[in-house]
Amino acid sequence: MKTLVLISAAAMLVTFTSPAWAEPYAPKVDVPEEMLEPTHPNAFDAMMTKNARVPSREEVGIPPYPGAEIVHTQQPSGATVNGKEITPNHMISMGSAHPVDRVLDFYRRELSGWSETKKMGIHVLYQGQGEFELMDASSMTTPHVQVRKAYPEESPVMPGMETVIEVYYRP
Repeated sequence: MKTLVLISAAAMLVTFTSPAWAEPYAPKVDVPEEMLEPTHPNAFDAMMTKNARVPSREEVGIPPYPGAEIVHTQQPSGATVNGKEITPNHMISMGSAHPVDRVLDFYRRELSGWSETKKMGIHVLYQGQGEFELMDASSMTTPHVQVRKAYPEESPVMPGMETVIEVYYRP
């Protein structure tokens, strides 16, 4: 009987502490069903959003911008940079109808100990000190948030998106 109670308690612990029950990082964009039709011109974007894996807030460890919605996610398993094997950050791409300055103010408050730079028109807040270069091995493994103005018609699944927020994190 003790064994059964212990097994039941262990099963409940695993079930109720599982990431599947954790709070999702942010909501996904609600893709209209007609966009999912294979003949729709934006079907690929719609499927990327619909099939995006949404991690938990605990897994990401970087706060989501309030009201932002997930457009797509990436979970790379590995990469080779200059002959060196690395495990790159996972990424969540979100959109917001708010202006860049408002989104930046939020992340500056929430990530107050992080460094900040601007590269190629992209605002970057990153964990740690020193230089940060986009697309090099260190940026692929350093947790950071990129914030920039959305291009017109950048995301057909999220009309009205003014700001793109990309969160790069270590799971």
